[in-house]
Amino acid sequence: MHDVITALNADPHDPNKVHVFVDGKHRVAVSLDVAAAERLTVGQPCTPERLQGLHAAQEMNDIFEKALNFLSYRPRSEREVEQRLRKKSYTPEQIEAVMLRLRKRGYVDDREFARFWVTNRMSFSPRGPRLLRSELRQKGVSQDIVDEILAESAETQVELRAQAEQIAADNDEVPDEEPVLGTDLANAITLARKRVRLLSNLDPQTARRRLSNFLTRRGYDYSIIDAVIRKVLVPEEVDYDE
Repeated sequence: MHDVITALNADPHDPNKVHVFVDGKHRVAVSLDVAAAERLTVGQPCTPERLQGLHAAQEMNDIFEKALNFLSYRPRSEREVEQRLRKKSYTPEQIEAVMLRLRKRGYVDDREFARFWVTNRMSFSPRGPRLLRSELRQKGVSQDIVDEILAESAETQVELRAQAEQIAADNDEVPDEEPVLGTDLANAITLARKRVRLLSNLDPQTARRRLSNFLTRRGYDYSIIDAVIRKVLVPEEVDYDE
C-alpha cells in the first residue's frame, strides 16, 4: 500500500513539532496545531495532493505565528498587522486568511486597540483628543470607532470629576483646586509644569506663546490651554488682554 502515513514522530528539539513519514520516508514537519486540525494518524492515506495541502497548512500556521509574535509586544490595529505581513511579502490571500483567523480568535480588535491606545497615552504620555484622533486614524482605526472611544474617554473624565465632587461634599470639604487626576486638564497641567522650567528665562509673553504652542502640538484645544496657562504661569506673567 502506497501513500500512507507510516509514522508521526515528535521532534526531539521542538515539542510543538511533529515529523510526518509517508511510506517510511520523511515528508514534512508540521506543528501540533496543524496535525490536530488535519487529524493526522498513522495508517491514514496521504496522497501527493494531501501532502501539498499539509505544506500549505503549515505555511499558513507559520504566518499566523509570526503575526502573534508581532502582537505579543503590545496590542496592534488591524492595519499595523496587515502592513507587517505585507513587508514579509506574503500574498494578499495568505494575509486575509491570517487576519480572519486573528479576528475570530480576538487577537485583533480595533475597538479594543483604540481603548488601549487612549488609556496608555493618558497614563504615560499625555496628549489631547485632537492628537489622539490623529494617531488612531494613522493606525488605520475607522472614524466611527475613534469617535466612540474618544467619547467614552470624555464621559469617563466627567464621571471622575463628579465622583471627586461627591467625595468632597460627603466629607464637607472644599473641592480641591487641582484638577482631577486622569483628566485632560490634569494631564496638560502636568506637562506644562515640566515644560515651564525651560521657559523661566523668557519674557512672559514669549513664555506664554511657547507654552501654548507646545500644548497645541500635544493635541489640546484652546479651552484647556487657556486654563493651563492661567494655572501654571503666575498671574503677573499672564496678559489676559492679549
